[in-house]
Order: sequence, then C-alpha cells, then structure tokens
Amino acid sequence: MTAVLECRDIERRFGGLVAVTGVNLQIAKGEIFGLVGPNGSGKTTMTNAVTGFFPPQKGRILLNGEDITGMAPHKVARRGVARTFQNLALFNGMTVLDNILLGRHVHMRPSVWRTLFYSWLARPEETRNREVVEEVIDFMQLEGVRDELVDAIPLGLKKRVELARALVAEPSFLILDEPMAGMNQEEKEYMARFILDARDERDVTVLIIEHHMDIITGICDRMLVLSYGEVIGTGIPRDVIADPRVVKAYLGGAHAAPA
Repeated sequence: MTAVLECRDIERRFGGLVAVTGVNLQIAKGEIFGLVGPNGSGKTTMTNAVTGFFPPQKGRILLNGEDITGMAPHKVARRGVARTFQNLALFNGMTVLDNILLGRHVHMRPSVWRTLFYSWLARPEETRNREVVEEVIDFMQLEGVRDELVDAIPLGLKKRVELARALVAEPSFLILDEPMAGMNQEEKEYMARFILDARDERDVTVLIIEHHMDIITGICDRMLVLSYGEVIGTGIPRDVIADPRVVKAYLGGAHAAPA
C-alpha cells in the first residue's frame, strides 16, 4: 500500500486539554477515507495538524513519504494538499467564477518582471489558470451560476463552489471538512457523486470528515472514529459502525468541548 498520508502517534494539547492523543492513521493513494466522531472528538484538530495550522506537540506526519510535521500551511498546500472548511470560507461580494479562480493562487508566481513583460511571461500563465477554472466549473456543473454573486446562491451550490475552488488547485490530496453540512438529501447525493468522480477522474485521494454515517458508509473505503481524542475504531465502514464502542460514542453520554 502506497501511503499518501501517514500520521504516527499524534498528540495535540491546548493548555490542559488533550485534544488528540496516540492517533495513528494511514491513507492509501486513491482512497476515500472517512474521519468521524462526536462533537469535540478531535477531528478538526487532526485536520489542522495535517495542514500545518496547529502542528502536533508529539508524533510525525508524512505526506507521500516526506515529513511535513510543523510545516507552514502554504508550504503544505504547495505539496498538493487542498482543503474545504466546515464553515463556508467564500468571499461574499465576489462572483462564483472569481471565488473559484482564487483557488489557483498556489500556482501563481507574481513578480515585477512578469507584470512588466505581461504578454510574454504572465499571459500564458493566466490563460492556463482560466482554462483549469473553466474545466472545473464544467466538472462541478456550475455553468449556470458562474457569473452570479456567491452571496445569492443556495447553500448546496455554495458548498459545490468551495469544492470547485479546492479542485482548481489540482491537489493530489483533498481534505473535506463536513462538505454536506446543512444539505438536504438530494444535495448530499449530488455532492457524494462529485467526490467519487473527483477520486476516479482526477486522481485525488480524499479525507472526508462527516457526521452523516450514510455518506461515510456509502462512499468511503475505510474510516477511523475518534472519541475524546482517541481512536476507538478503524477499518471498513460496515464493520466499524457495528463496533459497540462506536455505537456508544454516538448514542450515549455528553461530549467534551469542541476541538
């Protein structure tokens, strides 16, 4: 198994609060991997550790065999990692097209000389960026709203725009933080199809954080469950969700404060 992402004994504390501890996971190339758990279980903490926002105090994180533990977020992004957020991070007052185009920033190389000699140096790059954006707009079926202000479109389409913005970065590893939160059943089914197509047609490995177990069992190859910052189950979804510890974590007891 070729591991795109490997986390070894990850621990992250915030003051006296242990957000995650002893977490190990491996995600193989081409997998859709589910990371689930009750509120406050440490899912977002793990995501922030991988992307460099809050590096772990203990443990190592490897991306395609390279140690990226503590690496700055922009450097992680340049290594082919893209992310969507639990709360929408779109720019109101801008069009769908402009929001998606912002996802190309990791491939842009602004400079005085490139501006001065725009026709020779910068125009080919701009053309390439726009070609990628238009192709992803078509892939995500957003042609009908490409020129609309992002404020004015429904939540389901906004979530799709955020996924499109991540895809135009041409990532090899994609992290989706609750991409279906707030969606109705039809919108969730559309999003699930886009995620599967991204894996199959764009050669993207996916880590998806979700509360909807039907989505996890429907599209994930493997999954890992956290509770109070510790792993309580990992493996094939249908086996993991039948684990008594997982059932108890979801159905019983109050949970810790969100991580």
